[in-house]
Amino acid sequence: YLLGIDGLSSPLIFVSALLTIFVIIGSRRLIDRDEPSYYALLLFFEGSIMGVFTSLNLVAFYVFWELVLIPMFFFIGVWGGDRRQYAAMKFMIFTFAGSTVMLLAFLAIYLGVSPPSFDIPDLAGKIPAGVQYLPLLATFIGFGVKLPVFPFHTWLPDAHVQAPSPISVLLAGVLLKMGGYGFIRISIGLFPQASYQYAWAFMLVGVVTMFYGAIVAVLAKDMKRMIALTSINHMGFVIFGAFATVASGHPLGVEGAIFQMFTHA
Repeated sequence: YLLGIDGLSSPLIFVSALLTIFVIIGSRRLIDRDEPSYYALLLFFEGSIMGVFTSLNLVAFYVFWELVLIPMFFFIGVWGGDRRQYAAMKFMIFTFAGSTVMLLAFLAIYLGVSPPSFDIPDLAGKIPAGVQYLPLLATFIGFGVKLPVFPFHTWLPDAHVQAPSPISVLLAGVLLKMGGYGFIRISIGLFPQASYQYAWAFMLVGVVTMFYGAIVAVLAKDMKRMIALTSINHMGFVIFGAFATVASGHPLGVEGAIFQMFTHA
C-alpha cells in the first residue's frame, strides 16, 4: 500500500475535492429522496477517486479504480432519468470490461519483471522492452474506455444524460480524468519504449477523438449530451498532448495534457 502525490496527481486531487463540495451544494435542491444513501455514496466516491490519484501500487490502483464504479452505478441507476437502468448497466459493462483487460496488463508486468513487484516506483525503467507491448495495448483499452476515446465512448452520452445534474459534474469533471491520469502515470511512465514506438497511433486516436466529439456535439439537441460529447473532444487533446511529448521529447505536450484535465474540470 504505497501512496504519493506529484505535479500530475495534485491538481486532480484538488479539483476532485473542489467539485465534490460544489456537487454537495448543488444536490440540496435536486436530490429529494434517499438522501442519506446519496451523500454517503458521494463521500465514498470522493475517497475512492482520491485513492486512484494517489496510489503508487498497481493492485491498490486497480482496487480504487473499481471502487469508483460502485457509487457511480447507483447514482445513475437510482437517482437518474427515465432510462437510468439502461445507462447504468451500459456504464458498468463498458468500464468493468475495460478495467478487467487492464488488470491482465498489471499481472503481465508482475510476471515479466525480476524481482516481481507491483510498486510503480520499483517498476519504472525496469520493464524489459519485449514485455511492454501487450500491456501497453491492454492499458490502452482500460484507460481508453474511461477517458473515453473513440470508439470506446458510447457509454458516456447515455450516462451523462440519465445521471442527475450534480453527478454529471463528477462524471465529466473528475471521472474522465482517471483515464488521462492512467495514460500518463502508467502507459507512458512504465512502457516508454513501446509508447515511443506507437506514439503516432495514440496521437491519431487523439485527433480522431477530438474531431468526432466536436462534430457530433454540434449536432446534439440535448445540453447534457452536448457537454458529454465536448468532454470527449477535450479528452482527445489530453491523449494527443501526452503522446506528443513521448514522440518529441519536449515536456510541453504532457504539461498541456495535465493543464487541460484541470481546466476542463
